[in-house]
Amino acid sequence: MPAPQNDARRAALVKGASKAKIKALINLSACTGCEVCIAVCPVPQCIEKFGEDPSNTGVWVNYDICIGCQLCAKDCPWDTIRMVPTPTVAMDQTSLDSQLNHEHAVFQKPELVPEEIRGFLTKAPKTDPAVLELFGKNNPIVPGPMSPK
Repeated sequence: MPAPQNDARRAALVKGASKAKIKALINLSACTGCEVCIAVCPVPQCIEKFGEDPSNTGVWVNYDICIGCQLCAKDCPWDTIRMVPTPTVAMDQTSLDSQLNHEHAVFQKPELVPEEIRGFLTKAPKTDPAVLELFGKNNPIVPGPMSPK
């Protein structure tokens, strides 16, 4: 279990995250909200779940404190997380800002997430070729032991 979040720890995480060369991007189109990524993430509150109804649930990553450790991508049983180069998401606050499309229910029901991260509503879907290529091929990371892959 990760250490509890406090101001000093958060500041250290933000400093570490600023040096990360990769960040976790979740493809909401396939995310089931199973919370495996939350369980394996060593950074408290880096990955958060929203929604309870299976038709509108999912998770999002806070890029401010994502350290690029790859544990979430490695253990995701649904293969919905890719590690993308930090520059491709540099202007984004969360993985919600970096979605490849706006088909998920969170774009119609933004009240599912905290108000301070709803900036994703004004952003266009990601079209960066590097990101599209990563989601267009199989994840190079070995699946976890409980994976349905």
